[in-house]
Amino acid sequence: MTKMRVGKFRILAATGLIGLSSIVSVPTASAAVTVDGAGSTWSQIAVDQWRADVARQGLTINYQGVGSTSGRVYYYQSQVDFAVSEIPFNNDGGVNEISEAARRPYAYLPIVAGGTAFMYNLKINGSQVRNLQLSPATLAKIFTGAVRSWNDASIKADNPSLALPNLPIKVVIRSDGSGTSAQFTAYMKSQTPTEWNTFCGLAGLGSNCVATSLYPNPGSLNFAAQQYSDGVANFVGAPYNDGAITYVEYGYAKERGFPVASIKNKAGNYAQPTARSVALALTGATLNPDGTQVLTGVYNNSNADAYPVSSYSYMIVPTTTAAPFSEEKGEALSKFIAYFVCAGQQKAEQLGYSPLPKNLVQAAFTAMAKIPGAAPAPSLSSCSNPTLTGDFMSGGEDDETTDTTTPGETTSSTNPDGTPNTTPDGSGGGNGDTTPNTIIDSEGNVIEIDTSGSGSSGGQVSSAIAAPIEVPPREHSTPVIIYMLVLLCLIAIVVLPPRLIERLAANKAANVK
Repeated sequence: MTKMRVGKFRILAATGLIGLSSIVSVPTASAAVTVDGAGSTWSQIAVDQWRADVARQGLTINYQGVGSTSGRVYYYQSQVDFAVSEIPFNNDGGVNEISEAARRPYAYLPIVAGGTAFMYNLKINGSQVRNLQLSPATLAKIFTGAVRSWNDASIKADNPSLALPNLPIKVVIRSDGSGTSAQFTAYMKSQTPTEWNTFCGLAGLGSNCVATSLYPNPGSLNFAAQQYSDGVANFVGAPYNDGAITYVEYGYAKERGFPVASIKNKAGNYAQPTARSVALALTGATLNPDGTQVLTGVYNNSNADAYPVSSYSYMIVPTTTAAPFSEEKGEALSKFIAYFVCAGQQKAEQLGYSPLPKNLVQAAFTAMAKIPGAAPAPSLSSCSNPTLTGDFMSGGEDDETTDTTTPGETTSSTNPDGTPNTTPDGSGGGNGDTTPNTIIDSEGNVIEIDTSGSGSSGGQVSSAIAAPIEVPPREHSTPVIIYMLVLLCLIAIVVLPPRLIERLAANKAANVK
């Protein structure tokens, strides 16, 4: 009888331990693999945020911000599972990337939208200007060296209310192969061909050169060249670089609390690269048969609030299991994609980006279906992307209310004579509300991150080092201590009852004697 009781206790304890193990750990194929990526620094703030989010779901996505060009090289050299780039494979820089990448078939998948912003550091009588306005022609003249002083007549014409200083313009460009450079030069080629072609001739590239990821740098213009998005943003943000201006994804200026110029759109309004203004502009984007973007309709979007220098990044995803990819990695990658295309886009605005509009969400799911091992895409009705829910596109969910101004209408931290403007509306556009090099997790916590990246650019590539991000524990998950206490209780059930029964049986036998 005693042996039967002991057996029953052990069976119950074993059942409890099995149940506990099923609660503590339910490994899946996608949770057991690590997916590595590399590429765009333009997109890196968003990518780092999203991979931190999915780490809580057991997905390990590593990403190294090394620039779009290096990311594409890493992909066709089979060093990473996916790449992120603002531009597709091309022959820019003398390498036939299209031929090289043919060994690893791929698809282009929209990942994040944003505005190429023009971050500047300009003071009038010691006060930071925050309402700079630039027409496309003036913008192009600045970045091609045709305009070299802040009080040039063309800048004055765009900013009649500002007493602009006689100060040299410090143009800051990317020194590495950059998708941001490619997007900006594509805009100039389309919208300001005269200025662009003249600049190409000055740089020795002919009178009709194409958009390029390697920004031309004629020595006679003394442009300051810096590596990566952080590099140009840090240069402009330095207190001693008064008069500097660069092109960079809006999130980098927002991180640092620096203003960006309002750019004149086809409606004649000066627009900021707010989330809504970018999303509105990108409704004009169309796709080529291979999934690459056509942005002419974005540049020429006649919506009064559209930001004209808007674009989006591609995730370059494999469509076969050619090494180093596998179906297990495909399942994990597809879950990451489903997250950032839907729920992850809710964080786009606070990070300085714009959520993908419906046309690009559909394109993303089409590309995702080509990934080996991919999980089914969610339906559009269940996708919590803010452009598909609520009234985001009509302005009801946009916290940044200063989208556009009509010509001559300004808001500034300086008065026309250069004295400080202390009125409540003097904050202007483009201010940041986060500290440098931080992201905000899904719980609202600020996490320090390293967005500097490392690695080489262009065709000179060593190896891709994918760095995982450390994620703080989820506040509302069941504490590990609870599991430990339950485990100890179950162990006690296994160990103590048999010994107690044996002790009682021994005492009973002694009493009988």
